[in-house]
Amino acid sequence: MKRFLAAGSACLAMASAAQARVQEQGLPQAETAEAPKPMDQPRDWSATLIQDATGLHDIIVDSHPGAYDPLNPAFRPRLDQGLAVALERAKRTTDAGGWWWALRAYVASFEDGHVGINVTQPGYGFPTRWPGFLTVFRGADQVVADRDATDPSTPPLDARLIDCDGVAAETLAEQRIGQFRGRWFLEAQHVLFGDWLFLSAQNPWIDEMRQCRFEADGATKSYTLNWRATPDDLGARRARLIQSASIDFGLKPLDDGGFWISTPSFNGDPSSEAYAKLTTLIADMQARQPALRAASYVVLDLRRNGGGSSHWSELMAQILWGDDWMAAHSDQTVQAVEWRASDDNLAQMSSFLDQLRAANGQPQMITWAERVVTGMKAAKAAGQVYWRDANDDSAASSAAPPSVPQLMSGRVYVLTDSSCGSACLDAVDLWKTAGAVQVGRETSADTVYMDIRNPVLPSGLAQIAVPMKVYRGRARGNNEPQRPDRLFEGDMADDAALHAWIADLAVH
Repeated sequence: MKRFLAAGSACLAMASAAQARVQEQGLPQAETAEAPKPMDQPRDWSATLIQDATGLHDIIVDSHPGAYDPLNPAFRPRLDQGLAVALERAKRTTDAGGWWWALRAYVASFEDGHVGINVTQPGYGFPTRWPGFLTVFRGADQVVADRDATDPSTPPLDARLIDCDGVAAETLAEQRIGQFRGRWFLEAQHVLFGDWLFLSAQNPWIDEMRQCRFEADGATKSYTLNWRATPDDLGARRARLIQSASIDFGLKPLDDGGFWISTPSFNGDPSSEAYAKLTTLIADMQARQPALRAASYVVLDLRRNGGGSSHWSELMAQILWGDDWMAAHSDQTVQAVEWRASDDNLAQMSSFLDQLRAANGQPQMITWAERVVTGMKAAKAAGQVYWRDANDDSAASSAAPPSVPQLMSGRVYVLTDSSCGSACLDAVDLWKTAGAVQVGRETSADTVYMDIRNPVLPSGLAQIAVPMKVYRGRARGNNEPQRPDRLFEGDMADDAALHAWIADLAVH
């Protein structure tokens, strides 16, 4: 069962998690003097919110498979309720912040990482304030992890948050972050966005907190918050807090006989740099196939991978384990796929097919895209809501798997972090069924709605991510993460520590 990214850009809602973390921060951006700045132009923001919220609603009705999904009757009421809340907020919206955070809350209400939103103006960020410190989640606790060392009025590092203005810490996070990010029940959301609790970016739907209590060294102390502009290095501070590593594609032989294969993206856009690097990586893996299969261990590093096309992970599996082993040991993770046959979805897939052909893309991807376009056209002509991909509609065989040799001499480890979603999750599903061991941290999660396109809202100020197809009978449930067999407690950006840790696992 393949998942190819149908959009011409990276998966907005999942692959851009790191981008979403720094958005709205107001960080300095390099921008030419001639560049238009529509977000800074005067406008009626109340009317803009009405226009865009209504437009978002209509796009979802027209193209999202959930709007007509008989297996998800709660989808349409949630869609309509989200619009009602946004329109009510429009009555009190006076600036860009009100517009943005009302739309973000609407998007978050879908509880789906494949429904996302970004501003269209490159480099735009909302002016951001902080009280001189940031907290992160450590388990269920929220603790001070960064502070202005020159300000003695801020709580000390590692102090545990108890409450603010009488509201318990866990409730604060749900109200002030989860409401605008969604899926707050996931550990990955806590990791990626937990530090937003003490950041204020022109969000009028929540007030800046005034007084908070922290516990440190067994003593509880109250702190009055002094909100001010964030420091210029806020982005770097936040990157350190989530242990975000700088990773490039590559296959690296290790001194102890292992191999380390890094894939920070599965981008399916044939015009992207990641696509070219993935193509090179696959060729390198194919050339080194005997050495990989004979290695003492192989690490498949998925850190920072937010998804893209499942085509890449399937090719990697074939190189490592072989077609016979995959056929015998990989269960049917998805039984069928149905595409929402709308005009705009068809146009997106047709454009994607044209891109693949123009770029001499992977033959399997071209064949797949041709089949989808043909099928969606037929469904449209017949007046059908969905086109069911019969080529992917196959039940798992009830026959006993044939006896085939194990081609991998050593263990295969799948290294994951909280960024892993969409096609990255497909890779974990596939590789684990082949025998790989997941290590690192818990992944993110996704729903059964897949393959996004990125329409622009009526104002032109924001674009959204909208899924175009739905999986049927997927083994992994809605918003269910993949949890590692071995949890790494250290810094996920520390390559040397990870190398040593996995090398030790491989010999024990």
